Formats: sequence, structure tokens, C-alpha cells
Amino acid sequence: MVLGAVFFTSQLLAQGLGNSPYSALGIGEQYSSGFSTNNGMGDVGVSSANGLYINPMNPALLVRNRYTTFDVGLLGNYKLLKDSRQQQREFGGNLGYIALSFPAGPKWSLGFSLKPYSYVNYQQNLYSRIGTSIYEAQYVYKGTGGVNKASVTNGFAIGKSLTVGAELSYLFGITNRSATSQVRIGDNRDYTVSRDDRVGFNDVDLKLGAAWRHIIKPERYLNFGAAYNLRNKVSGSRSTTIELLNSLGQGITNPDTIFNNSSLSMQIPGQLRVGVSYEKLYNLLIAFDYERQNWSNYKGPSGGNEGLRNAQSYHLGLEFMPKFTSTKYKDLIWYRAGFTYAQTPFVVGTKPIDDISFSLGTSLPIGQGLVNFVNLSVVAGQRGDITAQTFQERYARIVFSLSLKDGRWFQKFKVD
Repeated sequence: MVLGAVFFTSQLLAQGLGNSPYSALGIGEQYSSGFSTNNGMGDVGVSSANGLYINPMNPALLVRNRYTTFDVGLLGNYKLLKDSRQQQREFGGNLGYIALSFPAGPKWSLGFSLKPYSYVNYQQNLYSRIGTSIYEAQYVYKGTGGVNKASVTNGFAIGKSLTVGAELSYLFGITNRSATSQVRIGDNRDYTVSRDDRVGFNDVDLKLGAAWRHIIKPERYLNFGAAYNLRNKVSGSRSTTIELLNSLGQGITNPDTIFNNSSLSMQIPGQLRVGVSYEKLYNLLIAFDYERQNWSNYKGPSGGNEGLRNAQSYHLGLEFMPKFTSTKYKDLIWYRAGFTYAQTPFVVGTKPIDDISFSLGTSLPIGQGLVNFVNLSVVAGQRGDITAQTFQERYARIVFSLSLKDGRWFQKFKVD
């Protein structure tokens, strides 16, 4: 109901990536699991990493990072929401991620990261006449908050071709969803009934990964990779209250708690991503990823799956650097392009929502030795169609990041 065409009365909130009516479902809108470099080439990355930047798609690939690397990213998102009658523009921004990786041993790399996992950010207003009277009622559906993810990643090399890894994450955050109804009389009797639902998340998540690098000939490889997020029972808490407010929004009665559960259990389905890529070392990468997550197995705070369907996505990406051994600046710039087709878990009425996007990206070398990078990616796409039940969402997302490297950390120096 909260996903009706009346979303156009929504207001821009300070968090998330702007108004997102779809975030009313499930755990909200999920952020991309990739960093700026992955975003610029269709979010591929489960099978290959070159070690010049952090690739979070597969923990097994972290061991390719043999320098201490710090990466921080920022997100900006523009949306045009449109139905058959009207349209609305939205803009939002957020911290994308903070990550650090370093070699902890000859065949072992360790990493830490903090990033948003999902967000809830919507507000819809609906007006309806009360029976045959001259009065109308206003209904407001609003959601804020989100879930964050703090991770520790370990990647190990086994022999010359096989790498394995594990990422242990801590999910935490709070979402607030409210529904209010008000009879609009206009003589200080415009009382409002407000129902507020607060859900807290607090649990761990585990992702396992493996990658295989097959040598075709010197500096040319065929790569295979897979990563799996284990099915996760997320612990949390939930509190639901009802309150009566006057026309000024002041409480007339104390909030009445109608539901309080400090040991809530929710179910987030397992997520599988597999991929294959062709790599010419520090020159060319062509990659394909496939991802699937069975959201029909999702169990929300109310015990149901909220009408979500199984989701799957296809990712195709290209990365190119003219000449890694060149002394010319223009030859050391990375160029990226990608395409993604995703069947999202969202279903509005009986209409499933699909997402198609194209992306471009680049990495500009900076600093002494030109080993650090300023990364920029732009993703443009469309989600949903204009029907009696649904709306169309066109978006442009900009991801800006800075990758800094230092080869001197954890080195043992000899003294003569």
C-alpha cells in the first residue's frame, strides 16, 4: 500500500540516497557490495583483482593486495520518479565505504572495512474522503534509518593458482517505520493517531570465497571465482507504539506499547555470486558475474517475507589501461565500462521490478610514483515501468573514491 503512486508527495530526508519508495519493503534498499572500481564496470569482481585497489566482492582476492591500501568512497544519487500523471526529482548522498588492507604474511592479507548495508528512506502521503461527509483523512507513511556493516576479511594463497578467504561482518542499525492518520476538520480537532515501529539489528554475517587463476600464457590468465554469504538468522529487537497527537503534533496521551520483543529473530537468505574473467595483467580485464539470492526465504520482523521474490542479476564489465610500464601519464589511466541486468526482490501488486544499468569509470594516478588513485564511476539506469500499479525510476549514481598505498608498513628493516 505504501508503494502507491502517491509517493510524489515525499520529502527529501537527510540520510540514505534520497527518497526510495521500494525501501519500505524487506530490510530496505541494499547498497552495492562493490567499491568505486567495481561500480564502474558493472559491479563485476568476484573472479579477479589486480592488487592496485581493494576488491571487496570476494574475500579470497584480498591476498592479491601486497601493499598497505586505504580506500574511502562517497556516493551521490540522482533520481527521476515518474508515473502516468506526474514526476519528481530526488537527490541524496552518503558515505560509501572506508576500507584498509595490508599483507599480514607472505601468503596472507588482512582487511577491515565499514560501509552501509541497507537504508530505509521514504515518505508517502495519501488523502481520502470519509464516507459521504465533507471531511477527508490524511494518511502518512514514513520510514528512516538503516543497517551498517563492519567487516574483517582474511585472504590466503594456497599454491600458485588457488586463493581462499573469509569475511566476518557485524550488522547493526535501527530502522523506524511509522503510519499516521488524521481527520482534517480544521477546528483544532484534527487529532492524529500515530503508529511507530522501531526495529534494531544486531548480529554477525559470514561470507566465504575462493578463486582460481589459470595461466594461459605469461601475463594472461583465465580466472574463476565464487563467493557465498551464508544464510543468516539476524537477531534484533522490535518495539511498536501507538500515540494520540493534537493538531500541533503534541502528544495527548502517553505512547502505548502494543508490541515489545527484545529477542527478535529475522532471516536474511544466502547470497551466491560466481564469475569468470579473462585478464591480461595490468592491461585488460573482461569479466562476467552472476548473482542469486532467494528472498522468498526472507523472514521479516512480522514473520512473513513481505511479498519478496527470488532475485538474480547478470554483470558484464571491462577494464583497460593503455600501458602499465609507460612513463606517460595518459598511458597509466584506467578506463572501465559495464552493464547490469537485475531482477530485484521487489514486487508491487503483481508486477515484478527489474533494473537495467550501464556504467563508466576511470582511475587517475596521483602522488609520488603515481601508485595512488582517484577513482570515479558513473552508473545510469532504469528500474520499473509505468503501469497502474507501479512507477518508473531513472537514476544516475556517482561514486568517488580515493585509494592510497604504502609499501613500507609491517616491513622488517635490517640494521648493519
